[in-house]
Amino acid sequence: MSENNSSNNNNQCDLPENYKELVTTGKVEKLILSPSSSLDRPKTLPPKSQEEVLKHQREYEEIQKKAKKTLEREAKEKEKLDAIRKEKERSLIDARKIWEEDIIPVWEKNSKKRDIKKIKDLSWRGLPPAVRGKIWRLCIGNDLRVTDELFNIFLGHANNAYNKTTSPPLKSSSSSSSTTAASKSPNINIDLRQANNSIHHSRSPMNTSTDGEDDVLDLETTNMALILQDIQDTFPSLMIFQKGGPLHSDLIDVLGAYICYRPDIGYVPGMTFLAAMFLLNMEKCDAFLSLSNHINSVCFLPFFRQDQSGIPKYLAAMDSTVEALTPPLHKHFKEIGISAKNYLVDWITTLFSKALPLDVATRIWDLVFIEGEIFIYRTALSILRYFISDLIQATYDECIDLFNKLPQRKISEDKLFEEIQSIVLDQRKFDKLLEK
Repeated sequence: MSENNSSNNNNQCDLPENYKELVTTGKVEKLILSPSSSLDRPKTLPPKSQEEVLKHQREYEEIQKKAKKTLEREAKEKEKLDAIRKEKERSLIDARKIWEEDIIPVWEKNSKKRDIKKIKDLSWRGLPPAVRGKIWRLCIGNDLRVTDELFNIFLGHANNAYNKTTSPPLKSSSSSSSTTAASKSPNINIDLRQANNSIHHSRSPMNTSTDGEDDVLDLETTNMALILQDIQDTFPSLMIFQKGGPLHSDLIDVLGAYICYRPDIGYVPGMTFLAAMFLLNMEKCDAFLSLSNHINSVCFLPFFRQDQSGIPKYLAAMDSTVEALTPPLHKHFKEIGISAKNYLVDWITTLFSKALPLDVATRIWDLVFIEGEIFIYRTALSILRYFISDLIQATYDECIDLFNKLPQRKISEDKLFEEIQSIVLDQRKFDKLLEK
């Protein structure tokens, strides 16, 4: 008994003064561990000692303190993020006024008189969503002289291909875009390069046979089936391009018209992301115009035509750029067999819209159109640098896995753009690399 008392006395010596008083007066049972807790144990277990109750009380108070600090820290972070968001909103409102009143009117009248320095400075902050589509169209231009009438003509051709693929017809551009395609496309695997080469020859002006027309329709139908498959994996988190989504039929319209307009190119995987990005920022006729002219530009056309003489030049130029600006990574890539062909083709054909978060990719698009094709390579290099700690020690398979799973990686927009700004590439020097 005396040993127990001695032990209790020793335990009490370790307690804070306010707890010692509770123990000596026998008022421990008045402590409240939590609103829902009880000091009583189940009847099958012995009751807690006063010291044990006090120990649990202190542990609970420590938990409360930590929880309070966490909540306070989270509240401060939220307040900081809200302040940044509000500042960005104010900045975009101010920028929109400048674009609409000072830049766009001059640009539309005479593009040579536009203030390029001012445009670039504003673009680095991100284009205001209200004017983004118009600015993209001005940057891309319309060298192909695409019109609404042209779009409607090839949309009519696309109807035939769509009707062979699935039962409901495509709507004309004047119809409401809310009605969606109704059936699932078949699972078809073909050699796209061979198919597109065949369709190019069958559409030749010298070939006017009925058999040629049937071949064209069959290949357009095959391309349409591939489009319908790939749409399901295009920005799936948005739920607006998939079957039943508000822009599902618009995306089919734009891509269907395009494969009929450019049978020499046909459908190339990645096009769904390009067309979807345009549709997020403009009407579908403008999206068709922008898609057509974008793909037709010098830098992109070889990749969509699968030009085996043109593509290697761009890949070699990218490898040389990595070697010049990030030598250790280039050395490691060379040792494990990684080169630009393992990542650049996909990044160019989707313009990073598949690899990066949507808001980040949208800013990349702003600057690609404003700064020119050199910005693609600055962005590609910045992504490699961003993940250099992972890539520099990765195996071949691990590098490929990282490239394939970039959309699942957490990417800081500010950090990535800081990386891009730190990279200086000269367009003329890059052009010389392409000439080698």
